[in-house]
Amino acid sequence: MPTKVKVAAIQAELSFPPPELDFLNPAYRADKAAILSGYVQPRLDKVCTLLEQAGQEGCDIVTSSEDVTGIARFLPDIGPNSLFAPLAAEAGLLADAAMAQVARKHRMYVVGCYLHEQGGAIYNRATIFGRDGAPVGFYDKVQLPSDEAWQIAPGDRLPVFDLDFGRVGLAICYDMMFPEVLSVLGLRGARIVFHPTAGYGWYDSIGEATLRTRANDNDLYIVTAKSYVYAAAGHSSVIDHWGQVKADAGFDADVVVSHCIDLDQEKVQPPWFVPTRMTGEPSLRRRRALERRPALYAPLADESLAGRLVQPEEEKPSIVEDLRSGRVHW
Repeated sequence: MPTKVKVAAIQAELSFPPPELDFLNPAYRADKAAILSGYVQPRLDKVCTLLEQAGQEGCDIVTSSEDVTGIARFLPDIGPNSLFAPLAAEAGLLADAAMAQVARKHRMYVVGCYLHEQGGAIYNRATIFGRDGAPVGFYDKVQLPSDEAWQIAPGDRLPVFDLDFGRVGLAICYDMMFPEVLSVLGLRGARIVFHPTAGYGWYDSIGEATLRTRANDNDLYIVTAKSYVYAAAGHSSVIDHWGQVKADAGFDADVVVSHCIDLDQEKVQPPWFVPTRMTGEPSLRRRRALERRPALYAPLADESLAGRLVQPEEEKPSIVEDLRSGRVHW
């Protein structure tokens, strides 16, 4: 099994739909075929160009950002003739084929993140395509923010995947705001977590601190891919298991950020460090596993305690007209 792996994330300047294909614009016309050809396909073409660049650079694995097909734009469409579900289903199939082709061509793992239909439900899904283009597995986002929960179903598992260089996990956007998600992936042996995202923390300036903390706390690398934006977000990056930023795309548009990881480089403290001398264990991963006290952490899974923080559910407001009028920005 190779121990050195070249990881990458793309940072694309993704386009918005033209007015006649934009559900949030008064000029919108509900034409599924036109939306797929005039909006979804150009976005996919841009993404695949960057994924191809990662392949040409000899990367072993690359991740896209979140919602590369752009169908989340249609989330507010909850009317009886909504195109949201059929668009998600067909755009997901287009993206599946495109990601598989890039993976197969460059003998490279590709993580593609976009809405996907299964069993009549829509999921925010990240799929790993193997070096042969075949799907290795997928992960459905478990922590959905309120705007997504309108029409997207949450996942119910936190899987890890054994690739030819090591074990990896996936987390999508808002998942990163819940430390438990990364803790579970770390405990299940993930060495690298790929993080397609649209946001960057509870607010932009805290994003890097969140990623660095999650990586350091769980002794794993985090590879984050986000859409490019000036003066907000951006910062697709590779962060090591010490929480150090090894590569950062900044606010540059249409770039690939990559870094070579040596998975043989354990996170250790030197022999003169007191806990190392006392325990005889320099590895922080193994020492932390031995020093954990799981019995004390039971409240994390106690729903009655969490329920005290939750107010009675209120009726979901309709904001479609506000979005269309421009009073609320999507």
